Amino acid sequence: MEVYVSLGIIILSGLITASLQLPLGTLLLLYHASLGKNVRQKTKKLASSFISGVTLMNFLLLGTGIFLVSVLSFSGVLSNLAHLILFGLLVALGVIAWFVYYKRKGSTELWLPRRLARYIDSRAKITEDLSEAFSLGLLIPLAEILFTLPLLLLSADAILHLDAPCQALGLVIFTLFGTLPLLVLRFFIRKGRNVAEVQRWRLRNKAFFRFFTGAGFLVLAAFLLAFVIIRGAFDVQ
Repeated sequence: MEVYVSLGIIILSGLITASLQLPLGTLLLLYHASLGKNVRQKTKKLASSFISGVTLMNFLLLGTGIFLVSVLSFSGVLSNLAHLILFGLLVALGVIAWFVYYKRKGSTELWLPRRLARYIDSRAKITEDLSEAFSLGLLIPLAEILFTLPLLLLSADAILHLDAPCQALGLVIFTLFGTLPLLVLRFFIRKGRNVAEVQRWRLRNKAFFRFFTGAGFLVLAAFLLAFVIIRGAFDVQ
């Protein structure tokens, strides 16, 4: 796998991860719940602790993916059959993102089971110290693992095709993309935007996010098919 193909997979996977709305929605809940009962400085610290938890868990999940791919796959990289399976999952997730990811029109409510959604909502509302915010940040990437697992495995496989210095860069790129929307939200809140304005913006642009996420999965699937699966089949021949 060439360097540009590996980096393309990592960047596309990171962009799709960034488009998923659960981390951003949870951070908005945390802001909304804490702004009314805590001084603003403490709210900033809670947000930073939550973002740190999300960042660490994204890093750990990708690191685990790298370990699993290197240990369980032949020659330390995924086979063409594994790539075909991941291709099918990406296509399926692209369709699911268009039709299932958001539950209702006129709302940013996501696909999560009601029990899990209520748990996250209640945790965000009662979070008052940094350790609680950090643990909530650790939970959120795990809650969307059904959508991110193929992205993590593909990125792990792509990273293993890079040289050691570039492998570290790949880890940083994926982790940064997964955290970037949260950093942007924190920036706008600090610049004076309120939570209601951001939530209205999310609602107005829900169709775009739905399209971007679904199209992202399909574009990554096409990229994988063209530059990895088909090329790998010809290389075997």
